[in-house]
Order: sequence, then C-alpha cells, then structure tokens
Amino acid sequence: MNFIIRLIALACLFLPVTASGVEEKAKVAVIFGEGAYTSSGVKEDLLSARLAVEELNRQGGLLGKQVELIELDNKNIPLGSRLAAQKAVQAGVIAVLGPFSSSHALLAGEILQEAKIPMISSMSTNEKVTSTGDYIFRICFTDPFQGEVLAKFAVQDLKVKTAVVLTCTGEKYSIGLAQIFSNRFLEKGGKILWEGGYLLNSTDFKELLEKVKIIKPDLVFLPGYDNASGFIIKQARKIGISAMFLGGDAWSDRMYKYGGEAIEGSYHSGHWDINSSNKISQEFVKRYNRDYKGEEIVSLGLVHDAVFLLADAADRAKSLDTSLIRDALAATKDFHGITGDITMDKNRDPLKPVVIIKFENGGSVCVKTIYPQNLTD
Repeated sequence: MNFIIRLIALACLFLPVTASGVEEKAKVAVIFGEGAYTSSGVKEDLLSARLAVEELNRQGGLLGKQVELIELDNKNIPLGSRLAAQKAVQAGVIAVLGPFSSSHALLAGEILQEAKIPMISSMSTNEKVTSTGDYIFRICFTDPFQGEVLAKFAVQDLKVKTAVVLTCTGEKYSIGLAQIFSNRFLEKGGKILWEGGYLLNSTDFKELLEKVKIIKPDLVFLPGYDNASGFIIKQARKIGISAMFLGGDAWSDRMYKYGGEAIEGSYHSGHWDINSSNKISQEFVKRYNRDYKGEEIVSLGLVHDAVFLLADAADRAKSLDTSLIRDALAATKDFHGITGDITMDKNRDPLKPVVIIKFENGGSVCVKTIYPQNLTD
C-alpha cells in the first residue's frame, strides 16, 4: 500500500496542477443569447467562440495554458448581459467575448470596466460602447462610420433624394444608426420625409407601411434586425411599395427566411467580404464550408478574430494579467485577421472598412468596400 501511495505521489509531480490539485487553465467568458431574436451573430457568438477556442487550444492555448471557455447566456435581454458579466467576474476570467448587441454591451461593459477585465465585443457598433472605459474594446467598426458610409452610398451610388427611416424602438443600435444616417443624409442634400418606429418582436407592419406608401420615398432606411426587416420588405412589396431598401450590419442572408425573394435588390452594410482575396480569409472560408456550413459565417469570422486578437495581446504582453492584456490590446497595430487588418485607435475601436452588400440571386454579393481613410465627399 505504501508503495502505491508513493507511486501516485511521484506521478503527481509531473502533472500541471495548481495548489488545489486542479489543472490550471486560462478562463475566458463568452456572453451569448440563446433563442436569439436576430440572426447575425447573437447565438452564433457561442458557436464562434467554441470553434476559435478549440483551434487556439490545439495551437497551445494562451502562453501554454489551455483555455477554458465560460459560456454565459444573457437570455437576450440587456439585464441578462449585466448579470452574465457579474458571473464572469466571479468566475475569475481574464477576458470576455461579446456581448453582440450594443444595448447589452453597454451594461456588461460597466461591470467589466469596474472589475478591470478586458471585454471584446464582436458586433456592438454603437459609439458609446467603448466610451464606457479603457478595458472595453470592439472588433467591428462603429455606427458613426457606418452611418456616414450608408448615407453617402444612398446619395452618390443609389442616387436617391428622399427617404423614410423606420427604427426599431428600444434598441440603441437601431436608434443610434438611424439618427446618424438621417443627419448625414440631410447634410448631403437628401430629404427625410418621415421617421416611423416599430417594436422589436412585431410581425405585422401594415399600418406603418400604409403611411410609407402614401409618402412615396425613393428609399426606406431600415436599421433593424433580420426577422423584422425581412417581414417589412415582404409586406411592403405586397402592398405595392417600390422604394429601395437599405439596412445596416445587422442584416444577413437569413433575411431570405423572412422576406423571401422580396428582399432582392436591397442593400446593407457589412463587416467582411467573404470573397476577399485576403489569404487568411480564404483559408477560413474554405474551413468553414467544410466543417461549419449552416451557421452565419460573418459572425464566425468576427468572433474568431476576437479570440485570436486576445491571444496576440497575451503573447505581446507575455502575461495573463488583465491590466497588461488591456495595454497590449490598446496598442494593437496591423493585426492580420480573417475580417481584415486591425489597428486600434485611441478609443479602442478598430480602423476597419465597411462593405456594401446586395441581395441577389438567392444570396448576396459585395458591391463596394469603403475604408475610413477614403471616406471623403
């Protein structure tokens, strides 16, 4: 018996353990939304994080430590993201991925900023998100840039002169992007004929669209999510509205599920051209088409970039200390990601382009790419 005990003790000397006898791992949380009300990237943040962490662990993890992914469901409500952030702090994570939505990211960011834990959101474009504090980052462009691009595209490329704006009330993303677009559209000589609103989970937009039909705008700007946006366009075409539709980055090919062929010819902004000549992007798309087909690829690319940006920052910091990782994230320059090269500005926002996407032939095509340095009138 004594021999067996000594043998076990000797074996334990060669195991990577902590003082408690448990294998030491680097904990990273992802805040996602089960049963998501939108398509592009809410629930998919979870799958994206899983896939990226699996890949990172195969490559050795973070500074030699395997990554343990702490999965936190926000139930698709802003308060849920605040509670999820609190759980992340209690779990002792070194960073948080997500949340997806701006409304959610604003509340989660308050908790993580206070705890001095870096947060990297995948698609929260509202400009106020990173102003929460110096531990809050994003991997996507911001609404001021996106709204400017969309207004310029509407006036210069689509040649429209009048617009109606339909906003998803209660959603900071929709409200903020609508305001920026409207202001820039007016500055460029366009006219906003009317601004209407609808509730997040609505499916019947008859009363709203009857007014649009009477007004007869050249364009309807619809900065909402896939399900409602698809229903709105389908119902609009059904009652004879011929105006062009333009949306933001929360649109995706899943709108075909809600709007069918009625959405074809509509345009929206996006984060990434999956047909890019970028070799890193091409390799990821090939891997995606082989292993992950059926999920929203745009979100997968963004969260994948967030995971490996975190790994890059840890490597440069040579530490898993949250303050040193924060400093390294803020100093990021020319990080080569799937969705493009990333350099963080002084507000911890990446300098990245907006792509303009058109629904066409049952799918989508990228028609234009606009870089921040090229956004001039």
